[in-house]
Amino acid sequence: MRKKNIVLIGFMGTGKSYIGEYIAKKLDMRFYDTDNIIEKDCKCKISYIFEKYGENYFRRVENKVVSEISKKEKVVISTGGGIVLYKSNVEILKKKGIIFLLDGSFNTIINNLYDDREKRPLLKGTDWKKKAMQLFLSRKELYYNSADYIINIDNKNKEDIAGEIINIYSFQK
Repeated sequence: MRKKNIVLIGFMGTGKSYIGEYIAKKLDMRFYDTDNIIEKDCKCKISYIFEKYGENYFRRVENKVVSEISKKEKVVISTGGGIVLYKSNVEILKKKGIIFLLDGSFNTIINNLYDDREKRPLLKGTDWKKKAMQLFLSRKELYYNSADYIINIDNKNKEDIAGEIINIYSFQK
């Protein structure tokens, strides 16, 4: 039996792309970032897609990308923060993947988001921390219910976080 894919979920700012790329290199696996694929396929930034076409359109495109990528084998997949909003995304990813939730305190996430908050379409505006808190709280249960494993990221570097995931993954069949 083939090993499953490694799927990273979590709120924006938890380091899914950064950690995913690192894990893929360590395990000699291919890396896919759903947000990057969407931008490449649509030939524009996600913030533009949200502005021009709305969040519902973006979520439909995201679902299509998830469906395609999840067919691949021996890959690491980093997902967008809202991937859990559609149960079908999680079901598709679980078929061939082990879902790891990168979970951190709200303070850790805010610190990680600070420099690129303007790139986040759902945080645009003056009260970005309040918007982030509302989103964080509204999605938290979805993240926990979707995850096979929960990896805390607080006060850890990428090597520590990746090491935990690789250790768990190495014992999977």
